[in-house]
Amino acid sequence: MMFSPSIWIPILQKFYSSLEIPAVIYGSQIIYVNLGIAFESKDIDLLIYDVYPHTVFVNAYRKAFNEENVRIEVFVKNRETIYHVFTKYGVSIEIFAPPKDNSPLTLFPDEVLLKDREGISYWTLSLEAYAVIQANRREGIRDIDISRFRIIRDKINWDKVIILGKKMDENRVKEFVRLVNAPT
Repeated sequence: MMFSPSIWIPILQKFYSSLEIPAVIYGSQIIYVNLGIAFESKDIDLLIYDVYPHTVFVNAYRKAFNEENVRIEVFVKNRETIYHVFTKYGVSIEIFAPPKDNSPLTLFPDEVLLKDREGISYWTLSLEAYAVIQANRREGIRDIDISRFRIIRDKINWDKVIILGKKMDENRVKEFVRLVNAPT
């Protein structure tokens, strides 16, 4: 199920402001924080540098929404710890702690930027790093990513995407760039 920006943006703002650890915006929220363009989203994605006790996220949620009961699931998938916080609004918050050798935060340390959006300072990845990450998804390039990047293609430094793409599968990145920039 997809949620409109009018639902997920206030949740992101409150939760992010309540976190007491460094977290980096991930997923399509990167486009929102960098450009102010928000798409429907199935969840809110964040990246963290390390594994933390789940209580860090429970406490942030309690502080943000003044709720005592919080449902959270923590699991490990492909060496990545994932915290899944369920909200009463339907949209969930997914916090990813990938192993350092496979983390976008390690691969692209110079692409972690501090951006202000609607009075909140967010750590986020650059649009170029996000393009490389989306091109290298395990399940392959998704149509939704192609369509989103087509909307913002004039805001992307595609030469930088190609250079950053050398840190991952360069051929997949070149294919992604070709698909986004192909005539529609």
